[in-house]
Amino acid sequence: MQKLTNNQAFQLLAKSLGKYCMQICFNNGVALSESQTWFEELTWAAPYLSYDKDYQILIEGGGILVFESKGEMEKIFDVTVGDEGPTKNNSYDGPAKVYALTCSPDGELLTENT
Repeated sequence: MQKLTNNQAFQLLAKSLGKYCMQICFNNGVALSESQTWFEELTWAAPYLSYDKDYQILIEGGGILVFESKGEMEKIFDVTVGDEGPTKNNSYDGPAKVYALTCSPDGELLTENT
């Protein structure tokens, strides 16, 4: 048996795919009556997410994005608003925060937006 942390599994996935990846996670513990508004807030903090297309990621509180290039990954990372607040490419300053961690095709963790 092998035990892996979430980050180790993420690194293994990136390495096995040979792709740049970004893991995102966020708090989705909101009352059902507020969920539409909360999901809308999340899509402002992570504008590449869509309520219609990415509903499962929104419900689960995160997921892994797989990219064709480092530049594509960096572009998405730069619009992801985490605990540090607005980014140079996303001025959203609301309650939703999306944690992001990037990984190289070699399985090396790169940047995070704590």
